Amino acid sequence: MSPRPKHVLAHLYWSCAQLEYGMRAYAREAGWTFAIAFNPSEHLAGSRKVDGVLLNATHYPVDVRKLYPVAKIVDLRGIEPHDVDGRLRLDHRKIAHLAADHLYGLGYRRFIGFGSKRVPVITQRLEAFQERVQELGATADLLYIDFWHQHIVLAPSHLKGKLRAVFKKLAPPLAVFAPDDDIAAAFIMVALEMGYRIPEDFAVLGANNNRAVCETCPVPISSVDPDHSRRGYEAARMLDDLMKGNTPPARELVIPPRDIEIRASTVVSTDTDRIVTPIVEYIREHFAEKITPAIVLQDLHLSRTVGFVRFKKASGHSIGQEITKARMESACHLLTQTDFKFDAVARMCGYECTSAFCRLFRRLKHDSPAAFRRKAPAPDSVD
Repeated sequence: MSPRPKHVLAHLYWSCAQLEYGMRAYAREAGWTFAIAFNPSEHLAGSRKVDGVLLNATHYPVDVRKLYPVAKIVDLRGIEPHDVDGRLRLDHRKIAHLAADHLYGLGYRRFIGFGSKRVPVITQRLEAFQERVQELGATADLLYIDFWHQHIVLAPSHLKGKLRAVFKKLAPPLAVFAPDDDIAAAFIMVALEMGYRIPEDFAVLGANNNRAVCETCPVPISSVDPDHSRRGYEAARMLDDLMKGNTPPARELVIPPRDIEIRASTVVSTDTDRIVTPIVEYIREHFAEKITPAIVLQDLHLSRTVGFVRFKKASGHSIGQEITKARMESACHLLTQTDFKFDAVARMCGYECTSAFCRLFRRLKHDSPAAFRRKAPAPDSVD
């Protein structure tokens, strides 16, 4: 009789599609019975049926040991003093440095770090951003509004007053880094209401690459992608090691950011961009799904004739080639920055058939995925 599969619960107070995808991808490989609890207060405490917990808790103390007394526990935030067996956190310093380097590379020399309340992730990212800007020979003013982003609706005059004071001291054009996409969206909406232009007056860069926020903002937000899929996958793998009685390579893992997804908030658009940019953004969001060029244009409500012709004229290649390009870029990143199995890499890049993925990769990259991984430099550390 085969052993009972491990029962694993993700105990989440915050999540996003990428984070859940990484956890679910590993759970599928490991054969877990897996579920996500988005409101754990409604779940029974004291269960001895739970073998492992992936925890992404709030700043408030949570007695997860009491809830699940025999479970191994991995904390996905790594900054709260919870009683856990392993920790994993994002590299907030590298996220901030990547943001500073990008905005500086666009030619800006005056910067604002724009935050809400002074909670650990916000302050860590903004202070590291200011530090990196200074290393580059420029200056960055930090502005904390000391309330959450929802107050752009609840108390808009307060935020406008703070921004007016800053703009008297630092006239546009300025580059703005917000350590969370919701905060970036709040800045953009208030700036637009005050009569400013994005990005002509303020180039705004967010962080977390929450596509639901970034792509629905009145001006779509460029954002640092912290690689939440990898965060979820690595946390699940650490938990698996712990449940098997193994000692993970490190009790705390640090996940570096992936890249920056460029949108309109940092790029002055041309007429061509109005066709190309939404297509590229859509593909970057959906390349792991079963999409075709026709589906892309249909979902964006673009004419097939106009979309195909103008995209190829502007970019030099077809929409189908853009889909393949996005998938191969993701595959190269996963092969060089992780040791995920080839099945996982293929699925996370939109290919259900691993052998078909490997054949296409060899044709385009002139190497098998295995050879490409062997030849790659050592990945960014996860230690």
